[in-house]
Amino acid sequence: MKIDRSAAVLTAMREALSPTAVAPLPHTRRTHWVLSLLALFVGVTGWFDLYQHYDVGAPGALAAGIARAVPVLLCLYRPLPAWWLALGAAIATAAPTHPASSGEPWPWAVTSVLSIVIVLVVVALRAPRRVLVVLWLSLLAAGVGLLLTRSPIEPGELLPMTVLATLAPLTAEAIAGRGDAQRRLVLVEEVSQAEHARRTLLEERARIARELHDVVAHHMSVITVQADSAPYRIAELPPAAVDEFGSIAAEARRSLTEMRRLLHVLRHDAGADADGDAGAEHSPQPGLAELPTLIEAAHRAGLDAHLSVADAVPTPDLVPVGVQLSAYRLVQESLSNVVRHAPGATVRVTVAGDARALRISVVNSAPEPVGAPVEARDPDAVTSTGQGLIGMRERVAMLDGELTTGALPDGGFRVAAMLPVPPPADASPAAPTPGAT
Repeated sequence: MKIDRSAAVLTAMREALSPTAVAPLPHTRRTHWVLSLLALFVGVTGWFDLYQHYDVGAPGALAAGIARAVPVLLCLYRPLPAWWLALGAAIATAAPTHPASSGEPWPWAVTSVLSIVIVLVVVALRAPRRVLVVLWLSLLAAGVGLLLTRSPIEPGELLPMTVLATLAPLTAEAIAGRGDAQRRLVLVEEVSQAEHARRTLLEERARIARELHDVVAHHMSVITVQADSAPYRIAELPPAAVDEFGSIAAEARRSLTEMRRLLHVLRHDAGADADGDAGAEHSPQPGLAELPTLIEAAHRAGLDAHLSVADAVPTPDLVPVGVQLSAYRLVQESLSNVVRHAPGATVRVTVAGDARALRISVVNSAPEPVGAPVEARDPDAVTSTGQGLIGMRERVAMLDGELTTGALPDGGFRVAAMLPVPPPADASPAAPTPGAT
């Protein structure tokens, strides 16, 4: 154990004597100005202090003031050499001087204390604690050595410098530790927000995968039924056609099984089972026909919601189920956001478009002022099944659509989406009219 302690002491001493053991402070405009002003203050006040209170001539007082001001400037670039220079300048100032009265401190003049403490604070912001201990001991040893050269010896003269030299690095170390803790906290918060956004995205994708499974499973089930029943519905099918229909039905069943297995893996990885209703997997997916019901739910939540559907909008049986489901979820999530963030606002839901695209617009007015009475008979009537704008963007991107969101000048908010409507699978180009060019 003695060997380890001796090695630690030697290491600390080598670091304290190394010019590059302590990194300098960042060279910012603020640090340059602060240290420059402090150096000027130490130089000017040191000159007057020695000239008036220590019987030092003007040239000697000026030289001593400059010698003690230079380390304050140097500590911005070389903290440890600046410390030893400040200590040497203080010793060189104290050795030949004599206080004019018993009320003046000695061996450390007030401006010497100021110079040493400033440099020590700068060193403490970067140096390890073992180096600070070496510097503190060297300062104490220098003070004791100066006292031994005079008589009578008054140890109390070392008390102010000793206290300040102890409190200054402790305070600087606490400030540096607080800054490091704040930087680590900011980094942890950024990582946490990134992880939260990633998990939110995974959960929304898992939810979309489940809904996509419901949509595709419906069509695959129809293919399976048609392929199985084809030999019974179509008379005199050749054996090759019967076998072909059987292979189609078998592949459709296999695809459904693989989709269910993949959906289970996605929901397990994203943890979608924890926040979803167990019965939601087996319930029919909503569409355009359920929008009036959604508006009624918004009324129960206390929203002044209005629905407008243009005459040119195709009937639900002409719009693919996936497009209908995405439109419904966009409106549902927008209404849920209004309930949470703009209570008392008026909401207008507009559905427009034609056979090529469906356009959804949800515009709400500014929320009621704080303290205004807001009627909310059933705040849970409109529930959020997505993850805000992240879920909206995922759904629109899945359909190669466009989504625009933003605040309005009057304090409201607008969500607008364009969802392409693919042509029916059985659509074929019209036959050309004979004789037409």
